[in-house]
Amino acid sequence: MGLGVVADQLGDLNLEELLHTPPPGTDEIIAIAKVMQFLESEEYSMFSRIVFDTAPTGHTLRLLSLPDFLDGSIGKLMKMKMKLGSVFKSLLGKEQPQNNPLDKLEKLKERVAKIRDLFHNSDTTEFIIVTIPTVMAISESSRLHASLKNESVPVKRLIVNQVLPPTTGCKFCSMKLKDQMRAIETIHNDSELGGLRLCQASLVDMEIRGVPALTFMGDKLWR
Repeated sequence: MGLGVVADQLGDLNLEELLHTPPPGTDEIIAIAKVMQFLESEEYSMFSRIVFDTAPTGHTLRLLSLPDFLDGSIGKLMKMKMKLGSVFKSLLGKEQPQNNPLDKLEKLKERVAKIRDLFHNSDTTEFIIVTIPTVMAISESSRLHASLKNESVPVKRLIVNQVLPPTTGCKFCSMKLKDQMRAIETIHNDSELGGLRLCQASLVDMEIRGVPALTFMGDKLWR
């Protein structure tokens, strides 16, 4: 039936790589879809800033690398569809009726490229690393910043959250504060984090929820 021709036509697509590439996490795909919604919906154009509170390090890096993954995968699918079209034309001797899946893939490719450009645009986007004052957390933040730098994602600030306020009369609190200060000191000597603007957020005795509480925390953090 001439299936050897099909194999020759599809050989350079490396379909095995495409089929065995592990798909990205569903949560990252949903997050990307939400970013697209914010970018394309008129109802969100009124806002001057939109804040995405991302997941821990591993999920965040997958989220930021997802546009490149999707762009490559969509490109392979588009190439495969065009190859299949030419194969069936050579086998059957006539053009196959064209519908719009290729156009939809092209539009999706453009939307994904728009998200990728947004993530890397230092004029519109800033990624702020948030950590806590422990040696382990700061070490992880250092690795995160190195990965973000490799991805060309703009990072200017580092927030250290849950810093204990100065205290007297509590031996445990004093020892804990000393540990925190030692951990924070490592930031200044860290090759990845030392150049970032450091902001410290104090540990408070209430949950930060609602506009008044956020305004209070924002004033203390950014001033």
